[in-house]
Amino acid sequence: MTVRAGHTVGNRTAGDNEAAPNGGIGAMRAIAGNLARAGDSTMNGQLELRYQRTADGQAMVMALGELDIATAGHAFAYLRTVLESEKKGKLTLNLADLVFCDAAGLSVLAKLAAYARRTDRSVRLASPRPGLVRIMRITGMDEAYPEICSPLLSMVPSPRQSFATAD
Repeated sequence: MTVRAGHTVGNRTAGDNEAAPNGGIGAMRAIAGNLARAGDSTMNGQLELRYQRTADGQAMVMALGELDIATAGHAFAYLRTVLESEKKGKLTLNLADLVFCDAAGLSVLAKLAAYARRTDRSVRLASPRPGLVRIMRITGMDEAYPEICSPLLSMVPSPRQSFATAD
């Protein structure tokens, strides 16, 4: 007989897929396992990266969905591979359909900009949402992407400029 978290499990321990009666560690493992499996099945559905050529032959990747901790590793690997494979070393990342970006997503953008600089390549962001631009300006990441292009960007003031003119 095994006792886990104050609950009797019987003559065996609770496995990953088997919950202990009234909770306990076995139940927590089962819940964690179910969440992990659910995350695996939807991870690819959270972010879609589409590679295409523009009319003038430039490489473009469209990001659709969420760039977050669950998709950051895959996104960086994919974007780096595309950038490496381009003969001209130029890539445009279209963020018009990126609906969410957390700190891990910002890290992907920062690492991609740093990699492009180190390897004499360039990455350009197109159509980021105003909320993302605001966060990039607050953190200073907008300096890594000086050519951020969107008609809405003129409406998003830089917090650094606001503080500098407040005196």
